[in-house]
Amino acid sequence: MSLRGVRVALALALAAGLAAWVAFAVPVMPSRAATDALEPPTLTIRQADFCRRPGLGDEIPDVRCHWQTVPLAKMWRDLDQPKLADGWFRLHFRLDAVPAHGLGMYVVGFNRSGRLFVNNQYLRQFGPMSGALPLNWNRSQYTLLPPALLRVGDNEIEIQQRIYGWEQGWLAPVQLGSEGRMVAMWRTRVFWQNELVRIMGVSTLTIGLFMLGVWLGRRSHAMYFWFGWVSVLWAVISLDYFALFPPLPAYAWERCMEAAQVLRSVLMFMFTLRYMGKRWPLMEAGAWAYLILGSAAMFSELLPADAIDVWYLATLLASVAYFVMLVRQGLRHSRLEGGMLAIAGATQIGLSGYDLWLFSANTWTDRVYLTHFSAPLFVGVVATILIQRFVESLNAYERLAGVLEQRVSEKAAELERNYEQLVEARRNQALAAERGRIMSEMHDGIGSQLTLALSLVRRMDRETNPDARGEDGQVATVLRESIEDLQLIIDSLEPVENDLLTVLGTLRYRLQDRLGKGGIELQWNVVDLPPLPMLTPHSVLSILRIVQEAFANCLKHSGATRIAVSTGLDGEPGFDEMAHIAIVDNGCGIDGTRVGRGLENMRRRAEALGGRLRIASRAGFTEVLLVIPTLRAANIPQKG
Repeated sequence: MSLRGVRVALALALAAGLAAWVAFAVPVMPSRAATDALEPPTLTIRQADFCRRPGLGDEIPDVRCHWQTVPLAKMWRDLDQPKLADGWFRLHFRLDAVPAHGLGMYVVGFNRSGRLFVNNQYLRQFGPMSGALPLNWNRSQYTLLPPALLRVGDNEIEIQQRIYGWEQGWLAPVQLGSEGRMVAMWRTRVFWQNELVRIMGVSTLTIGLFMLGVWLGRRSHAMYFWFGWVSVLWAVISLDYFALFPPLPAYAWERCMEAAQVLRSVLMFMFTLRYMGKRWPLMEAGAWAYLILGSAAMFSELLPADAIDVWYLATLLASVAYFVMLVRQGLRHSRLEGGMLAIAGATQIGLSGYDLWLFSANTWTDRVYLTHFSAPLFVGVVATILIQRFVESLNAYERLAGVLEQRVSEKAAELERNYEQLVEARRNQALAAERGRIMSEMHDGIGSQLTLALSLVRRMDRETNPDARGEDGQVATVLRESIEDLQLIIDSLEPVENDLLTVLGTLRYRLQDRLGKGGIELQWNVVDLPPLPMLTPHSVLSILRIVQEAFANCLKHSGATRIAVSTGLDGEPGFDEMAHIAIVDNGCGIDGTRVGRGLENMRRRAEALGGRLRIASRAGFTEVLLVIPTLRAANIPQKG
């Protein structure tokens, strides 16, 4: 898969995910005409009566609770209560008429649990009032006030709010209006504040687990490990924005979430160093010490709220430095990579600074925390870059594996050829040894006996016919030809190194004396030829037999005074290359009506060699042409 394909796939996946969010999660807003037709109009209650009664109780407090008028949102806490504390709000509004379908009530912020009364009548509960309280700090509330509990004129809403003694409680301004308008506002807020964060948390968790899986397969690439934990931590932090009941007790969860912000920065610092291919042991140890000491001080209540803000601020400033390092490293790889990291890093730092300002304000605001919205962008950008790096490495390994496989195949073929050559060399060595033994036996045994017999026959012929001029008789001729034939066989067994000239030169040496005695001039027009793989001992003997027969015919029947021998090559190596041997004499020619056994044997031997024998004859000219394949591979440079 190419790098461009990775980018396109990720872009399509992000676009499809966004389209799914919009299609299935964004609430359908009523039309403006329908909204205008709804009654009653929206009413926003921005102040309320508030009192904090000692202890816990489920009854609405009376005037002895010292009710005070306060603006909404009201921030309050009760440090005197070690575990749980109650606060009571009383809201006033007036109706000219009771809506037939009731009245929708929408509250942007309500922490944590509580109960709702309308005109002193219990309506609903926002969560359990004992045990673990729900995590409602970032979740808006909607309730329908039924017509039966409402009345014309003055109305009251009583809200009991229960929180932990170590935290703050608050009630945001309350909006009353038609059910359709309030439900739409509530669903929109829930989507952007809770459900979208849930989707993004699942996405970052998936990417984180994928990166950790990549690291498990490639332990040497630590940047996948650190970025995988960065993504997983993003998903864990997102639980604080949508989970009603976190996996830890409330106090421990709050402190862990505060420490997780610094932990995320430390993990990003570790990833940045690995991304750059560097190790800074002292800086790394300092970052971990900063996290551990600050967390220990916070859990032990030694770190006041203002100091926590400074702790976060120092982390944010440090993140600016290593984000610059990250972008510079990306630019070294490509402008696109550096630009993507710059956009993602600037977005995260900007939104983190905005959230730090909201956190340090310590007052109610209707604004939404935004840092978690930068997580998909940053995680997606870095994940895309790391996937590209992974694909690049995978492609490089595949190319290397292909090259290695090709080299291994070549080496295997070379070893196989070397083995075959070794086997062939050993076979030839064994054959050579056997040929040497046979040649020695033939030369020392039969050859010596035939030579001795020829000498005895020639002596007897001289004694019997002293007037003869030294010509051999019939018996001596047969013995001499037998010796020559035996020498021919022995010569065919000699190693010739695939050299045709050696074969023909040996035959010339054997026949030179006979030709001279017969009054025949030998013209030797043999040219140097490249080594011919077809010259095995069997083929050498066949070629010698053919050439010998041609010479014998010239000596016995043609009455020639000149014989010319020539060689040559025709065709292309590896395709149709042929070698030829031509024997031309100026004798009387061959009678075409009489074909002896000698010519038939010559043709048969030529066909056995895979070649052909052509004979052209007329008075004063006879040519015997032997054409044989060379069996040479293509592109072999010729010798000489």
